[in-house]
Amino acid sequence: SAAAAAAAAAAAATRPAAQGSGGEEAPPPQPPPNRFLYHSALIQVGVCEPSLFCAEMGAAAVRMGSPPRVRLAAVAYLISLVKARTASLEPALPLVVEAVLRPLDPSVPSLRESSLGASTTALRELVRRYPMVHFNQPTQRLAVGTAEGVVLLYDLRTATKWRILQGHEAAVTALAFAPAGDTLASFSASEASLRWWAAGSSGLFSFLGLQGSCLGVTRVDCALPDAPGARVKIEWASPQSVGITCDNEALGFFTRPP
Repeated sequence: SAAAAAAAAAAAATRPAAQGSGGEEAPPPQPPPNRFLYHSALIQVGVCEPSLFCAEMGAAAVRMGSPPRVRLAAVAYLISLVKARTASLEPALPLVVEAVLRPLDPSVPSLRESSLGASTTALRELVRRYPMVHFNQPTQRLAVGTAEGVVLLYDLRTATKWRILQGHEAAVTALAFAPAGDTLASFSASEASLRWWAAGSSGLFSFLGLQGSCLGVTRVDCALPDAPGARVKIEWASPQSVGITCDNEALGFFTRPP
């Protein structure tokens, strides 16, 4: 199966070179291309079966019976997959994020401490590459827009899913927290709409459970380029308004409905 192939390739790619014992002559070292081939084969598994790959790497990243280098290698392979297949991984972003977050479980302090650097690097790479992923430093929350139109909020302090924001009827193109982290704006190019969400922990929102609260919807009447790979981005201009850009070209400014 793809999961078994991923596990086997991961084990082989992180296995130390064989050492001789006693008076025996040590076997000749493996040629460098072999490790590269293992790496390439593993990434190919991730491309073909991202859900199984993420599940296997996420499990490997928290397997306490494994040496730390193997757990860190699992996170490194997730980063490699993101770098190799950025656009094609968009539908699997929640799986990638949850696999990266698994080692940050605060109930296992030793695991969190040893994995913090690798997981932080992976999350930074996701934020850098995907406009539908954004991190807010003050609240330590990560927002992920999905191909199904759902926005997921994760709390990095607990490494858990914190809120589910439902309302978009098409894929989320870009999103961004307000600087204070109390509001989130998300944009779907396919439905030409911008949604504003409560993202704080106070008031009515704190009693809604996982389901989040939409504060309003703004129609986005501006032409978007059809070119594949165009990077749409949201930037907050004030506590009540955002600007939308595409490849650093301004498309318009929009104010949250009263």
